[in-house]
Amino acid sequence: MKLPQVYIVFGAGNSGGTAGPGAQVLGLEVLCRMSPTPEKLRQTLRHFFAHETVHSFQQDAGMTLARDPLLTAILVEGAADFIAQLVTGEEPDAARAAWASPREAELWRQMQADIALTRKLTDKDDPEEGSPEAKAYARWIGNYSTPPAGWPPELGYWMGLRIWQRYYAAAPDKHAALRAMLAVREPRAILAAGTYKRRGGSL
Repeated sequence: MKLPQVYIVFGAGNSGGTAGPGAQVLGLEVLCRMSPTPEKLRQTLRHFFAHETVHSFQQDAGMTLARDPLLTAILVEGAADFIAQLVTGEEPDAARAAWASPREAELWRQMQADIALTRKLTDKDDPEEGSPEAKAYARWIGNYSTPPAGWPPELGYWMGLRIWQRYYAAAPDKHAALRAMLAVREPRAILAAGTYKRRGGSL
């Protein structure tokens, strides 16, 4: 695969990174705001480059959110964070992980309920603002500035990362597992393979 072109821009302060087929755009004003020191900026740039490169490859693979839009979005973002973690050797968001890890069982139950609620939607649907479906989706994805009260933002990224960690650990063919992260063809099968299990018993 050919690495995407990288464009670094001063944007509108609302996006650190976005990607399309063959290219990614990094928003310098957002990345600098997230990075109080030069070393932190280098770390942030490494993560965003790796994360958005995965999204560029996913776009090339023709990935779609048409089925299970919330589940697929969680898996898409989780795959990007998982591969970025492999590349950089660093937790994408250490504070978010520290908050979420001890709450994983309750988060898993909420995520399953929200996936079921949004399953009837497609990527062409625009759920009414404030509707249960809109709230369910926004609980996990697209809430960087408006996370649920008491939650860190974009928690769907971490949940997707955890699903892929278990999927990858169980996969006999690691290269095939990585290819699955770029295509996300069977979201329900991926979810089943990466299901959270409480130690000593089922969830």
